[in-house]
Amino acid sequence: MHERPLRAMKLQSRCPHCHQIEPIQSGIDTQSARACPSCGLRYVPQRHLFVADEITDVRIALRDDPLPAGSAVRAIPKAPHEPVESLPRTRRNRLRAGLILVLGLLLLIQISLHHRNLWSARWPWCEPLLRALCQPLNCRIQPPEMLSAISVVSSGFDQKDSGDFVFSLHLRNDLTHIVATPAIELILTDSYDRPVLRKVLLPDNLGLSQALSPGHGIETETRMLLEADLHNHINGFRVEVFYP
Repeated sequence: MHERPLRAMKLQSRCPHCHQIEPIQSGIDTQSARACPSCGLRYVPQRHLFVADEITDVRIALRDDPLPAGSAVRAIPKAPHEPVESLPRTRRNRLRAGLILVLGLLLLIQISLHHRNLWSARWPWCEPLLRALCQPLNCRIQPPEMLSAISVVSSGFDQKDSGDFVFSLHLRNDLTHIVATPAIELILTDSYDRPVLRKVLLPDNLGLSQALSPGHGIETETRMLLEADLHNHINGFRVEVFYP
């Protein structure tokens, strides 16, 4: 009777954690712990062996002489799994969940800071929180810039008896929350609608506040002095709103 070494047999081992099957090649030491290539768990292959489809989880002794009819391979009950083997995977899951939570919170803060002006105008109750987020970053909360919400109701450019010109403007905010007051570009044109003079008027130049109230219009008049040689060339004007 002769026992053939276990590592000389054509066996396979199964990882007790992820059930990855690995062939046991000739000359491989099955009594030493090895790392599963799939999940990284270290286990002793000799405790988790099977031949074909029959799981044995034991050492299998092969005899040179044929086994008697009806005999079966002896099996030693498999040892209970050590609970320490599942700890690395549990720790990785916890770290992964914590990392996802932190990244989600950072993304929410970034989105809040990007839309801080609009959110503060649309939902005034969140302005204190947004200001607290801005304080360490030295950012400011201002009325949102939304040109699509501003309508030029009327405008005029007239010369008075004194020779001065008066520019009048009526703006309206069509939204339900405040928006930033735009700058005005006044373009004076000749009889061929060619620009003769361009002038940019900021809200401070027009005597306007930095924010337009929702659903209300504002009117302003500004006196302007032009050189005398331009008086005969000015035949019209155009008004454009923009944010500097």
